[in-house]
Amino acid sequence: MHSELDQLYCRMLSLGFILLRKANDAGDAEWVASELELLHNVPSLVGEENALRHEYFWLQERTAYIERASASGRERQKSEMLTYYDPIWRKMEPLISAMCGQ
Repeated sequence: MHSELDQLYCRMLSLGFILLRKANDAGDAEWVASELELLHNVPSLVGEENALRHEYFWLQERTAYIERASASGRERQKSEMLTYYDPIWRKMEPLISAMCGQ
């Protein structure tokens, strides 16, 4: 049985592939690289019990993605991030906070 957090990571991966397709179709190599950087460790977080790995993803990888997507000239990527990832991250936040004792 997958935990709620595992299900959210899986949902994020599913949506991430949609965003990869959009970035590729837009011919935006920087956006493609940003999506890959965000998603590359997510499969290993499903079922992961080490809270430090989840905390690192949340505070480092996710935050770096948000900064890249929010940079000047990245309006489409930011809009897609807010549409696709933000609802998932809002659900993940209390789960990760509880897991990491924040």
